[in-house]
Amino acid sequence: MRSSKWTGCALLWAGVGCAPTIGGTGLEKGPTGGEEGGEGGTADGVADDAGDDAGDDAADGASDGGAGDGAADGGADDAGDDAGDGGDGGGPVDDSALFNLDVVHQVEITLSEGAGRQLSADPYNYVQADVVVDGLRFGEVGVRVKGRLGSYREFPQKSALKVDLLEFGGEARLFGHEKFNLNNMVQDCAKTKELAAYGLHRMSGTPAVRVAYAEVFVDGVPFGLYTLVEDYDDEFLQRNFVEDEGNLYDGDYYLWPDGHYTLVDFQRDSQRYFELDEGTEVGLNDVEAVSRAIEGGWAGLDPLWELIDRDQHAAFVAATAFTGQADSYAFYSNNYRVYFDPARGGRGVFLPWDPDWAFDHGMSPVSPYGLVTQACFADPACFAELQSVLAELSAAAPDSALADELRQARALIAPALARDGRLEHGPEQIAACQDDVEAWLSTRGDELRAWGL
Repeated sequence: MRSSKWTGCALLWAGVGCAPTIGGTGLEKGPTGGEEGGEGGTADGVADDAGDDAGDDAADGASDGGAGDGAADGGADDAGDDAGDGGDGGGPVDDSALFNLDVVHQVEITLSEGAGRQLSADPYNYVQADVVVDGLRFGEVGVRVKGRLGSYREFPQKSALKVDLLEFGGEARLFGHEKFNLNNMVQDCAKTKELAAYGLHRMSGTPAVRVAYAEVFVDGVPFGLYTLVEDYDDEFLQRNFVEDEGNLYDGDYYLWPDGHYTLVDFQRDSQRYFELDEGTEVGLNDVEAVSRAIEGGWAGLDPLWELIDRDQHAAFVAATAFTGQADSYAFYSNNYRVYFDPARGGRGVFLPWDPDWAFDHGMSPVSPYGLVTQACFADPACFAELQSVLAELSAAAPDSALADELRQARALIAPALARDGRLEHGPEQIAACQDDVEAWLSTRGDELRAWGL
């Protein structure tokens, strides 16, 4: 992560500049700027940013250690009803066997012939593979590299991966889920930051994806411990919203071939880079309406709050501030989704993404960057709601179930961490970071009060 500097105007990364303002662009950055993003676009339409070429074979550079059983071995069962195979129309499937802290899942990926070389040369396009999750086999699914300027690792290093079970015509889902993410945690020194940050968002009332853990093997080669993270998809919408037919947009930054990137927000110069993940194509009419409302300025914000759920945004910002996630919509116009919820009259709901660089003591929680968050800070009612949610989080977090989950996760993953030959953090650093995240739940409230929140 770059060194950072805070000013009175807004978050100011070294060499980047102040937050965008109404009527200005302010969102295009040079190749030295930017941290980890999510599943945004690139100028050539690839689903994520481009990386450098890696080796020729999936086994190159692999660490020493025992191989997994391999997805091609005969011990796995074909996925079907016993995988919680669910789909549209039947409501959310019970996936408690997947998202829990009782087990480190075993994920075995067997790439099709030549797929390892494809991932090295073209990491963000899906290749065919067989995937086995805890003995359940999914044939001919899609696998690609994920991650950006921070967490990107060339394949076959400890690459973060996205798995799409339906990419090549399959029908079986994993406990209702068509996609899942395998995050490499190379930016998370505690290996518990995603679990903690998403948990705090849910405590604030903000819907957020869930986290489990998995040991990953590719062609029998151990890649180490990963987080297995739920995807924002139709199953997530069914599980978290009364009405799930609204439009869900990805707002992560747009990367250009020369390494520059454009942060995506509700303004004319960047709104076209929103990507529709779920819902109906409407030509970005819902996004553009928010941009027009923001152009009206902070003097009259009622038109904006007719399009964005004000109190939900206040809770989203409060949770983001509490987790110390600078690389977020609220404080950098990055790493977020927006769902236009029919049950809220079509108003937009903000969702967090990729908080692996959260729990940063150096971030300023009073320097909003995202334009909707700037509006919230300027609106007395929205800011009061933000402060109210922060007070509730500060009181509840120290003795919450989340505090117990962090301790449980720490014990659960310790053996897998000891086996992980691709870790980029040493055991002492990991233990210290875990201590810090656990203590954060008790100390963050005082830090925020010192900032005047």
